[in-house]
Amino acid sequence: MGVSRGKDFEDEMKKAFSKHSDISLDRFPDPMAGYAGIRNICDFGVYRYPFQYYFECKAFSGNTLNFSSGITKDQWDGMVEKSQIPGVIAGVIIWFIDHDITALVPIQELVQLRNNGAKSLNVKDIKESKVKYFTVPGRKKRIFFEYDADSFIKSVKKWATDYWMEVMVSGKG
Repeated sequence: MGVSRGKDFEDEMKKAFSKHSDISLDRFPDPMAGYAGIRNICDFGVYRYPFQYYFECKAFSGNTLNFSSGITKDQWDGMVEKSQIPGVIAGVIIWFIDHDITALVPIQELVQLRNNGAKSLNVKDIKESKVKYFTVPGRKKRIFFEYDADSFIKSVKKWATDYWMEVMVSGKG
């Protein structure tokens, strides 16, 4: 498949979030090659009480999201930094095109994978639950999905609540 589906995937995610009046969505400009010194950490800032989310969207044919070529240093470092702020969740929403899987993987999980020597996230890591992830539910159309942002955010919120409670109790936050 020689066609890049990335921008269309981002548009589908934007449509899904925009359907809900209680979700604030900010689409950050995507300057090519850091044009004019702008280097955004992700595609979207999403707020739904009580959490702020930072999502980078990636669409890939094949099986892997390579950490060095698929995620820029600014994205990686920026999402790691944001994820350390209480009440903030950051991660990559990955559409594995050939597998019809769309999932959010929190940046903490990607950091753990990389710290354990992995160079990439493989679709098997998701299929075999080797990483914490959240399926982005959707109805498949011809090529793209119509995503259910409400169910998705609710599942992430449940995890985020537990995650931040544990961080605060442990004193790491």
